[in-house]
Amino acid sequence: MVFQNYGVFRAFAIFAGIFGIFQSLIWIGFAITGIVAYYCDMDFSGQTNTLGSLLTLTFFRQYFEGTCEIQIPFIDMTAVRELNLLSPGDLHAWVWVYLILHIFWAISSLLLLTNARKKYVKYINIFLYIWIAFTVTISILDLALGIQFAVDYDTIINALFLRQYPAPTPADEVLVTAATASGIMLVMAFRGFIIWIINVTLVVYMFTQTFTIYDYNQFRRKSGTTNAAFVGDNGGQRRAPIDAYDMGPSSQRYNQEDIRRPYNPPINYRRPLDRISEQPTETIIERPIQQQAPQDYSNQPRTYTPQPSTSVTRSFEPLARQPSAEPEEIRPDPPKPIPPPPPPKNFNMNTVVRRDAAAAKVAQELNYRNSFNVTNANQGPGNGLRTFAPAPPPPASNDADLPTPNYSPPMPRVNPFENRPPLRSVLRNSRYQ
Repeated sequence: MVFQNYGVFRAFAIFAGIFGIFQSLIWIGFAITGIVAYYCDMDFSGQTNTLGSLLTLTFFRQYFEGTCEIQIPFIDMTAVRELNLLSPGDLHAWVWVYLILHIFWAISSLLLLTNARKKYVKYINIFLYIWIAFTVTISILDLALGIQFAVDYDTIINALFLRQYPAPTPADEVLVTAATASGIMLVMAFRGFIIWIINVTLVVYMFTQTFTIYDYNQFRRKSGTTNAAFVGDNGGQRRAPIDAYDMGPSSQRYNQEDIRRPYNPPINYRRPLDRISEQPTETIIERPIQQQAPQDYSNQPRTYTPQPSTSVTRSFEPLARQPSAEPEEIRPDPPKPIPPPPPPKNFNMNTVVRRDAAAAKVAQELNYRNSFNVTNANQGPGNGLRTFAPAPPPPASNDADLPTPNYSPPMPRVNPFENRPPLRSVLRNSRYQ
């Protein structure tokens, strides 16, 4: 049995783990791409002096251009450099921080995904705290970096409002493209806004579940000490357990702080013989015992009236009766009944028993039918059996319906279950096996 909302918590924990690993892998790829571009290890050979390549070149020159030299088409960045935007060096430091954090976030998400189970409920709060710490840190950095890119976007838009429209220059075209690059970085920093909100919601829910798990673990925690025999008083030093198999001389260790059995040896200890010798002689010599006169209790007043004494003869029998002089007749024990024959043990004997029982039933039924006459249709009275032989002639008297006397011994009807073979369980437990 686990805490009440374990099913919902388990589903959210699995989703948070998978979602965290998915985001970590994507942002690790973004970070590696930014680091490679900063150190000029990216191929820009496909870029030309066209408007299609303007966004890519502006994106690189605005946020990822390092101190190295690279052969790329020239674009006029004077209008962008005049503005106070986030420099490529500062963004490079952010990229390294993001790379390290997302690596650890992926590990914590994997731990949360694999340990959100019933058998790890005692330690699951540890993995929850780790995952919450990394998620909160990354969400705060996303918020800070998104605000920075939002400031850059607002700065570029304000600069564009100061430019004249009828005669745009190449620097103005680069400035418009720089606003698009800042907007793209703003959306990436906030993770599309929806993902950032989902991360914050998961953090809040997981943090509230830590209290539920903590209360559940405290409820399941055993109160008291498991073995209080070796725990010192007031949480003090533990006493060593007794070694029951130590055959050598054991040295007794006395704890000075043990106040339950204090040992205070007397300072002036003397042996018993010495104490007796120091006593005076009069106390040592035994005095004679004085003889006391016997008291006469006959003159004392009685508080009760004496009753005449009666003698009662008792015997060891339950009902008192006079013993008889006749010799006791010793009756022998009654003979034990002869045990019934053993039940059949094989199939052939069972078959014989069932056959005999069936034959007895048939004979009993025939005897019952032959005990009276049955008047068949269009025939005279018969002997109880419907046969194809002609019926005997009717009697001369009117006693045709009277039953024929039957002088065979009576065969009472028996229980049909008595002649059935016994069960195998009875045969196994029988004493005739």
